[in-house]
Amino acid sequence: MKKKLKNESFKKFHLLPYTLLLNFNYTQIAKTLYNDHNIDEIINIHGELNSKNNPIIFGYGDELDDDYNKIEKLQNNDFLENIKSISYHKTRSYRELLNFISLGPYQIFIMGHSCGNSDRTLLNTLFEHDNCISIKVFYRQYEDGADNYIDLIKNISRNFNNKPNMRDIVVNRENCSPLVPTEKEVAE
Repeated sequence: MKKKLKNESFKKFHLLPYTLLLNFNYTQIAKTLYNDHNIDEIINIHGELNSKNNPIIFGYGDELDDDYNKIEKLQNNDFLENIKSISYHKTRSYRELLNFISLGPYQIFIMGHSCGNSDRTLLNTLFEHDNCISIKVFYRQYEDGADNYIDLIKNISRNFNNKPNMRDIVVNRENCSPLVPTEKEVAE
């Protein structure tokens, strides 16, 4: 049994919970911050600094936009050079992510990502997948007590085509928390 527990594939397919950290940052900060928090796997979806095996993916990721079809119809590959979905094929990271979300129910914790249009297609894939059971936002809290929770929800809503599903799975503010609290009162 100990041998099987060391096998990542076995853990992923047979044990719950399995924690995947999807890092959108190019640095090793996620690994540094969460190394001691029972993270089973980190996927650096947009590459890593100074890595030949996982080069940086920089560009735009909103193929759901109406203008994207117009760009494709131009038949000029130069316009597609910095489209993230095309660059994802340079490594196996995106495929590993798809394999993970197909395994079973998962919950998304959003920490430090704006959920803007630059990753819209990827976020849509994650948010509208049948296995996505909830999306919990860790929002930014300001010194004056204000926060950006509603701004994040507005951005998240743009990543959904199915708005009723969005209302069902996005966790309400009362059950979310600031990423770095400035006040002592924090939701559980």
